Amino acid sequence: MQFKLTLTPLQRETFVPFNYQYPLSAVIYQKIAQADAGYAEFLHQKGYAQNRHSRHFKFFTFSNLQAKFIVVKEALKLQGNQVTFVLACHMPEFAENLVKGIFASQNLSIGDRTAQANFTISQIEAMPFPIASNQLETVHTLKLKLLSPMVVCRKNERGNEDYLSPEDAGFISLLKQNLVEKLIVAFGPETAAQETQQKPFEIQTGGLAKLQSRLLTIKAGKAAETKVRGFLGFDLEMRASGRVLEMALNAGLGNMNAIGFGCVGEK
Repeated sequence: MQFKLTLTPLQRETFVPFNYQYPLSAVIYQKIAQADAGYAEFLHQKGYAQNRHSRHFKFFTFSNLQAKFIVVKEALKLQGNQVTFVLACHMPEFAENLVKGIFASQNLSIGDRTAQANFTISQIEAMPFPIASNQLETVHTLKLKLLSPMVVCRKNERGNEDYLSPEDAGFISLLKQNLVEKLIVAFGPETAAQETQQKPFEIQTGGLAKLQSRLLTIKAGKAAETKVRGFLGFDLEMRASGRVLEMALNAGLGNMNAIGFGCVGEK
């Protein structure tokens, strides 16, 4: 499921933090908590996993904020009176609690030590899905556009994360591996193998001449502050079953989806 949210600023001048991904992620958890505090805590602290040894996933992601901004020091100054973004989720309980939380309170704040922006959610609309529910078992080819930077991580010999460019030889294999792990948690290993081994499962990149890199700060100004490098400006094409494509669109591609990375839509 993908939703488009429209935000209307409550201030005459609105400044959004330059690194708004983590604050916006926190807002999403807050909205969920307004409907079901227990589910929000589970999602934030644990997330979904096949067992205690497997990877944990939140199964949601969101796009960049779509609006005209100008950079003012460490903040983005809004030009205009509207901001939109896409919020995608795989689990029905997430969508249900999100809508309930929004109707409980339409106001939200996106802020950190650099800036604080106050909005009201003036509209939320479900976006049409490119694959019909009765076509999830068949194979499709979709061209995808990046709605937020793509992050693909690989541990190096020092135990730190390397952030891979789409030009790296290991980028596609890690992207596919991450998506398979999501499918295993959501549907079980047998279904995941059936969808990715017994059916075509291909991801291709293109348009790398326009590749862009963006270094973003997570938890800016806090002890746990980290720098994350994501990539934009390239094309993606996937050939896979509708169920695999549904997971990519609803839960995101690559790593750190719940902090607003790897959100994709049909091109």
